[in-house]
Amino acid sequence: MRLRIRFSKLGKVRFVGHRDVARIVERGLRRCGVPFTYSEGFSPRVRMSFGLALPTCYESVAEYLDVPVNPDSIVDGQIACTGWGEGKRYSEQAMQNALSEALPHGFEVVALTIEPKGGNSLQETVVSCGWKFEIPGANAESVEEAIERVLQSSEVETERKKKNKLVREDIRYGIHDLRFEGQTERGPVVIAELAAKPRVIRPSELVEVLAPGAEMGVARRTHQWIEHEGQRQEPLMPSQSSQLKEHTP
Repeated sequence: MRLRIRFSKLGKVRFVGHRDVARIVERGLRRCGVPFTYSEGFSPRVRMSFGLALPTCYESVAEYLDVPVNPDSIVDGQIACTGWGEGKRYSEQAMQNALSEALPHGFEVVALTIEPKGGNSLQETVVSCGWKFEIPGANAESVEEAIERVLQSSEVETERKKKNKLVREDIRYGIHDLRFEGQTERGPVVIAELAAKPRVIRPSELVEVLAPGAEMGVARRTHQWIEHEGQRQEPLMPSQSSQLKEHTP
């Protein structure tokens, strides 16, 4: 059995790197008494499997984590806690709330479910990601025109570092969706769905194409999409209580 967890990372915690996020989440799991399992060998570690790593300085409302647990710890659909939580039993919703409270400000568990263990890892199954990002100081009309050019083009070349060398690469194949969302006081807002295979394409690679010379502002991952039985879906939808929180001003 495993817990599949969806959490958000918003605000100043976007400056926390992926490895530190893993340590923070592990401490939260321990505080709640989650009956996780350990790896084997001389240095056993908590078994955790994240979705695609989020680049530092990016926000997200769609981060995923699988935590294998001892099957004997799931009793009548409830999680029997160990360690610091010894003697407690939590429903899925109660564990979601407890884990949110155990994590620092900026992190929130927006969904949690108990499910059978099996299948490919999250990293292997995610095929694309949804993004929302700003381009501070850019001209909105110029960005809209650039988006139209990209969508009508068969090739979109960008520059990125590869083995300490700058290389130019066509990423048009990986732009599944691209649209102008409006403008804030900081600049234009863009919505995109970008491929995660054969490699992850990031919003920052589009900025030079849409607004040459500009820098990307706050970028937020909104979805991680997988394919299941021919259908595109998210690994886990936000719970109703979290959706209500998200829309509260």
